[in-house]
Amino acid sequence: MVIGTTVTVDKNIPQYDNSHYAVVDLGSNSFHLLITQLINDDVYIVNKVKQKVRLASGLDSHNILNQEAISRGLDCLNLFAQHLASIPPSNIVIVATATLRIAKNAQDFLQAANRILPQPINLLSGDQEAHTIYAGASCTSSSGCSLDNRLVLDIGGASTELVVGKGCLATQAISLNIGCVSYKKQYFADNLLHEDNFNQAITAATKEINTIAQSYIQQGWQIAMGSSGTMQALAEILTYQQEEAIITLTVLEDVKSKLMHCHHMDKIEISGLRADRIPVLASGLCILIALFHCLNIKELVISTGALREGLLFSLLPERNSLTLIKQ
Repeated sequence: MVIGTTVTVDKNIPQYDNSHYAVVDLGSNSFHLLITQLINDDVYIVNKVKQKVRLASGLDSHNILNQEAISRGLDCLNLFAQHLASIPPSNIVIVATATLRIAKNAQDFLQAANRILPQPINLLSGDQEAHTIYAGASCTSSSGCSLDNRLVLDIGGASTELVVGKGCLATQAISLNIGCVSYKKQYFADNLLHEDNFNQAITAATKEINTIAQSYIQQGWQIAMGSSGTMQALAEILTYQQEEAIITLTVLEDVKSKLMHCHHMDKIEISGLRADRIPVLASGLCILIALFHCLNIKELVISTGALREGLLFSLLPERNSLTLIKQ
């Protein structure tokens, strides 16, 4: 593993220039690199790199991050650094989220990572993460900065963000320490899919969400949105079934039933479900079921933007909205 400031770029890695902008998101489940190019005021996606690092699974009962998880993360960042080498540092933003907020030895990882990367890592607070997710959802929404109230949800590997806002302005935001990777480790460690596992996870999530549920319900909203992996997985299942990608409690209970019918993680087969989404679908689903019940959510639509889009929106020259064009 290379731990240094000099990056030897593989000849197969694309080269970029000062028209390119990069966002690096060191999440608790996956590490993401998003590279875009600004051409005549249009923003094009030119590359996406994603690795399932599952950093949160490396936390022990004392919130110490183990060396195996640290090594997985640093290996991924060495790859990211090769892509970032030709992009001006001022065009790069790098953030870390819940696991590195929680880990007591986070500095062990951050110091090593900062020697690899061209820009220092910004460790977001829960509040900052929630507000940035809302910004990403609102700036990419077809309704833009309309005055409708919206609820934005994001289930990450070690935290879940809930934000209510009006148009482009978040009015109430919180980050709860419940996530699909941490819940997988806590309630589905045996990889079994039975009623007890689901009930324990849903009950635990309900207990956490109920501490803030009433204040959110009082805010009210016209639309509920989300874009995390759990919600994307459910949308992909619905799309495969040629149904509208709108998530309801009926959809959640149906997927839960299908998962329990599989009995074991290794035997999960649901049409439209990608293999890489399987390990944390059950745990993420439990959190989403609890959110629906606690907040009286009737239906949820998929947002095209979240944390990375919010970061990119703040990084690019001033604009009122963000539309990403796939090349």
